[in-house]
Amino acid sequence: MGFFSNILASPSLVWIVAAMGFYLVNIFLGLFIAFQKNTVDTRKIHKYLFYSIAFCLVYFLIMNQTHNENTLIDYAVVLYIVALVPFSKRWDVLAHALVAGMGLILLPLLIVLQM
Repeated sequence: MGFFSNILASPSLVWIVAAMGFYLVNIFLGLFIAFQKNTVDTRKIHKYLFYSIAFCLVYFLIMNQTHNENTLIDYAVVLYIVALVPFSKRWDVLAHALVAGMGLILLPLLIVLQM
């Protein structure tokens, strides 16, 4: 139980947990769009969920710089998610899903490196 209390006590790591929640919902919505219903409304919700993820990650960088020091890995993971994941939607749908899935795997790395 000490691990979760450390995460919730940190002002910057809470934003990573929120970004992970939005990210997970966004991945499932992307799968729904890919296999079931590709409409304008679902793509718009998918885009707004990505904006919320980007906001959480940028706010994580701001809060982490205020309380600690950002490392190169912090910037690299945020740049990967904010820049490469939206760029990969120009590629095949499966490639975009793999790039996005890798981004979800990289987010807990930020939490582990802060502990």
